[in-house]
Amino acid sequence: MPYRLNKGVYSVRCRQPHCPFNAQMKIDQAIMGMMESDVETEARKIARDMAMVQHDSIRGRQHSLHNPEIRRASGSCQLVGAGPERAPRQHGEVGFREYAKGDCILKEGEEAAWVCEVLRGTAYPQRNRSHRYMAGDCFGAAALLPKHTRMTSIIAGSDRTRIAFYNLMALNKSDPKKASRVFARVIEDTLQVIRELEKKAG
Repeated sequence: MPYRLNKGVYSVRCRQPHCPFNAQMKIDQAIMGMMESDVETEARKIARDMAMVQHDSIRGRQHSLHNPEIRRASGSCQLVGAGPERAPRQHGEVGFREYAKGDCILKEGEEAAWVCEVLRGTAYPQRNRSHRYMAGDCFGAAALLPKHTRMTSIIAGSDRTRIAFYNLMALNKSDPKKASRVFARVIEDTLQVIRELEKKAG
């Protein structure tokens, strides 16, 4: 399935000595590719071309845009047609997705199929915004129960938040140690949420 760029903004800096040019380019074009790297490569080319026009209109008489440093400031690559519970799969047991700040990772009421691990960035439950998931934290206990639905939405707390989605039954067959670790962290998170709710109730 193809990927597309969502809300892409790229920072472009001219590396000519003493040049102050450092601008952000918003990519409005619909960029799609079969892999995330294809989308990223095309987006960087467009950002470079946009920056070249802007740079040369300001400093064209002095020098052209020199060896530009280009990096994504915000936005994400998303799988086209994939909802929060239909993450891209690799061998059936694990998939990865990247989210912009405010994107919904898991949606309340949907059938739970995956447990998740934060690989980069942050996330939080919509019903408890003070509870933060950092890199290495796992969540999604509803997927441990058959035919269970999500009890709250999980929201990305920062741009470029990267999430791993695990099918624990499949993962347990290929990597039982990792499956055990993820399971333990999901249980730890559940207990932590219960403790926090008890404090609020008390």
